Amino acid sequence: MMRMSSQVEYGIRAMIDIAVNGNDGPVQARDIHRRQQIDEHFISQIMLMLRRGGLIESLRGRQGGHRLARPASQITLLEIVEALEGTDDARDKGGNPSIADSVVAREVWAEARQRATAVLGQTTLAMLTERRNALVATSYMI
Repeated sequence: MMRMSSQVEYGIRAMIDIAVNGNDGPVQARDIHRRQQIDEHFISQIMLMLRRGGLIESLRGRQGGHRLARPASQITLLEIVEALEGTDDARDKGGNPSIADSVVAREVWAEARQRATAVLGQTTLAMLTERRNALVATSYMI
């Protein structure tokens, strides 16, 4: 029903990749592209949006790349989604608010978004990284 866009999915995967692999220095977009199997052009666009959203910093030069702008425990999933797709307020333009059916549908949709926003706002990048690491650890067990 409610779907995550490819842009958001890839952005979350890129952020997890930086959180996991960024301890040794900046992570290059081409390495994210290779590990996550995301189109190079698309990952470059996503990285630009994440940088503009203040979630990552980009470092130039031969040893350059991307790193988290703040600790993973201080970056929420909601911030990632909003950096890539904008806020709900920015997307909620249009429609005819005088039609009762439209009003009712929008109210229910707004409630669903409020609940989703609460979950996204409480979920940090660090939590996602921990879940990923636990999944990887159990995948290697035979």
